[in-house]
Order: sequence, then structure tokens, then C-alpha cells
Amino acid sequence: MHLMHGFNLLLSSPSLADAELIIHFIDVGHGDATLIQYNEKSLLIDAGSNDIGDTVPAYLHKAGVKKLDLVIASHPDSDHIGGMLDVLKAFPHDRYIDNGEANDKSSYEKLMDYVIKHQIPYVVGRAGMTIPFADNITITITSPSTLGDDMDENSICLLLTYGSIKFFFPGDCETCDADADVVKLAHHGSKGAAKRALLSGTKPKTVIISVEKDKDGELPAPSTMKALEKAGIEIHRTSQEGTIVLHSDGARYWFD
Repeated sequence: MHLMHGFNLLLSSPSLADAELIIHFIDVGHGDATLIQYNEKSLLIDAGSNDIGDTVPAYLHKAGVKKLDLVIASHPDSDHIGGMLDVLKAFPHDRYIDNGEANDKSSYEKLMDYVIKHQIPYVVGRAGMTIPFADNITITITSPSTLGDDMDENSICLLLTYGSIKFFFPGDCETCDADADVVKLAHHGSKGAAKRALLSGTKPKTVIISVEKDKDGELPAPSTMKALEKAGIEIHRTSQEGTIVLHSDGARYWFD
């Protein structure tokens, strides 16, 4: 395994005034998988569980992905990394990033065995790191600084800035927050997903909830939905809309 403590290679792309950032919140049932595309660059955050078959690789092919410049696992929970091995086998990739936390589940062990065997450049993500992706986009890891006892709270949290628009991806960390316009809500809209951090600071304009259809009523939690609605936040749910595709030109964002 090639362990990197920083980022020495710049993954840059030509600056285009009219370039469009596209973020796909892929419907993977109960789990997370987010594809980010910009100027022929592609980044994947999480890959759903191992019981969804080739859902994520098939979607990436459909979206025109030929190669993944970056693959990021927010934390080693099976509904976030269970489908990751299939992705790594299906696409060339430049770098794999996770939080360095081990898990004794077979999905994690098989995934890391593959990373080691194929000598995939590997980075342990920590707060303060800036992830090189494209010239016009800044991606910063805001958490974790160190690992604690709670796997969900140890999630890698990413703040992506494109122009004047900010996007926040907190994995399953309910206590993590950032000043952002769009937030992929933590932990599938669990009871603490909004109240523990999200609504304590600057409120986002929009949240995306990745959640399974038959989890409706249980997830997202009714108290979370009520709090979001009371705050006047726009809500999108994969359980209702399927895969959600967002576009941004750096000054505004919109949905398919």
C-alpha cells in the first residue's frame, strides 16, 4: 500500500468560464453514494452497500465516467463502503482516501486487501487537508482531526466550494457542520441529523437525504423533517425522487 500523508500530485483541469459542476446523489437505498463531475474529472464519495449489485458501477458508466480521479470512503460502515470494491474493480482510479479507521466486517477487509494488493495510492484524510481536484474547485476536509469511539462521528466531512456556492458532505457525522448552501444530510436523516449541528449555525438552503423507500416513517426521522421544514429548508429525498442530480455554474445551482 502506498500511504500518503499529503497530496503531492495536482489533479487539475483547464479553467472554463462556463464549466458545469454536476453532483449525482445516487439512489442506493439505505446508504450513500455521491458522484461529482467537473471538466471530465470524476470523484466518488462512498458506494452504497454490498447488496445493491452493480447499481453504482452501472450508474457511473451511464454518467459517462471512464476513470475516477478520486475515490473517498467517508467511514467504513457497510452501507457506505459495501459497494466500493465493485467500483474499484470496474474503473481506473488515481487515489483512494479514507479516515484510517479499521472495521472487522468482511466488506472492509476485502476492500483494503484489494487496495494493498493493487498498490492503490492511499491517503488517510484529516481535518485541514485540501484535496486537489480541479482548478476552479476547492475541497477541504473539515473532520475528523482525530478518531474517537463513534464510527459515524469519525466520518470524513468534505466542504466543496465552487464559485460562490458551497456543498457539504458529512458522511454520517451528526455533530459536524459547515457554512454551506447545500448539505447531504448526515446519517440518512436520523433523529440527530439536523438538531445536533445543522440547525445550530448558518442554515443551508437545501438538504439532500439519501434514504431507502421502506425506511419512510423511520428514516428520515419525523423530528428531523419537522425541524427542517420549520427552518424553511428545501428538502430532496432519494426515497421519493430516486437519484437526484444537481448542477451548478458557481453562481447558482439547480436540479434536473
